Amino acid sequence: MVRDLCLFAGHNEATQIVWFKITYLKEKGALSAIINFLEEQDVFISIGHLDNMNEEMGEYSIFTEIKKEVDVNELSSKIEELELVQKVEYGISENRMIHLVDFPLNVIGVRAIITRAPTLVDIIRTLNENAPHAEGLLTLSGLKGGIHAAKYFRSIMPLDDSNFTNILAELYRAVGWGILEIDCDPITYEGKIIVKDSFIADVYGETDQPICAYMSGYFAGYLTEYSGKAIRVREVSCKANGHEVCEHTISLAPAGTNAEQQPRGGPR
Repeated sequence: MVRDLCLFAGHNEATQIVWFKITYLKEKGALSAIINFLEEQDVFISIGHLDNMNEEMGEYSIFTEIKKEVDVNELSSKIEELELVQKVEYGISENRMIHLVDFPLNVIGVRAIITRAPTLVDIIRTLNENAPHAEGLLTLSGLKGGIHAAKYFRSIMPLDDSNFTNILAELYRAVGWGILEIDCDPITYEGKIIVKDSFIADVYGETDQPICAYMSGYFAGYLTEYSGKAIRVREVSCKANGHEVCEHTISLAPAGTNAEQQPRGGPR
């Protein structure tokens, strides 16, 4: 997963920030030719990523710093004339601030947004303070998100007992939600998930109750969709309660329980 954005601090009056999205045929030497050409044009690449669109085509997205006097449209045309290059798109970040190569942003198969953690935590706090059964609502919301994630990963890669926990951990780190340590038996589905640096607990502040119900639900949804069994996940200790990390326990739900019937907590 790539989040194709960058924040440029400061302001160099002699340069302009330009992004390019270069679509090319994936043949030997194609990418090297593009990079070498940009170097010859004195284009400084600040950050970039590759997206293997399919077996034949690739996409090279870069943020660059270019001298103000350079005609960006002319430069784009020259890149497009390179052998194996199929298409070039570009944009100029007038204020040298956050910018996206693609709009709308896509994360695990659906539209996504970049937002501050306090914004999401304020929503959670408002629910906890004003809504009956807030914990249940948050758990159910997380459950749906986890189910979608497992379905998406299964559609694009082999998902099996050797990697299903690692993929979930990589997702959490990639989107900035936390660092996971997962111990889950793929036969009994008993275990626990340790969350270090949970964005919810870190931002929420001190409270006397665990407040990461959304994450518990997400874990339950992901594991339920992967295993085909109803999995229960509950937060038993939370960093917001003074613990060093957040801990969620994993267990099989009682027979006959489906995903929508996961325990959802009582009124606060």
